Amino acid sequence: MSRCGSVLRMARVQLHVDDPANRLTLHTLLRSAGHTVVDAGAQVAITDTIETSPGLAATVPVLVLAGATQIRDAVAAMQRGVYGYIFLPMQPGEADVMVRRALGSNVAPPAPSARPLNEVEADYILDVVRQCKGNRAKAARVLGVGRNTLWRKLKEIELRRASAVGQ
Repeated sequence: MSRCGSVLRMARVQLHVDDPANRLTLHTLLRSAGHTVVDAGAQVAITDTIETSPGLAATVPVLVLAGATQIRDAVAAMQRGVYGYIFLPMQPGEADVMVRRALGSNVAPPAPSARPLNEVEADYILDVVRQCKGNRAKAARVLGVGRNTLWRKLKEIELRRASAVGQ
């Protein structure tokens, strides 16, 4: 999984866990992974009640806690809309991985009006040049490109924008 910039997303997780030890363990594991445990407005829910989990799955992705003897029931719940399960006893990192996967399943695809990559790149380059107060050598270092590459990119941006205005 990429750890570039803010690519990693933290989730708001609601716990519907009756067992106090599992609830405290999950709360601690999720918070240490950077997630927020909430009472409302969750992006992902975790429950230890497999029977009622499909009803909860109508609003958010749901993960169920399942021991070895409950795997068959957890899979049946998944067939009825539950996202997945976390195996008990919990393994370090498993809850975090499953929450991230469930969160990713709930992310809407980019809107059709998303900007083309060359426009995003141009805005970023121009912003860095502005932050460097027009010092192109410094901007090139910040961007991690050579000065000639930056000069060429700026020329391309200028030409693209001039042609867009002329149309």
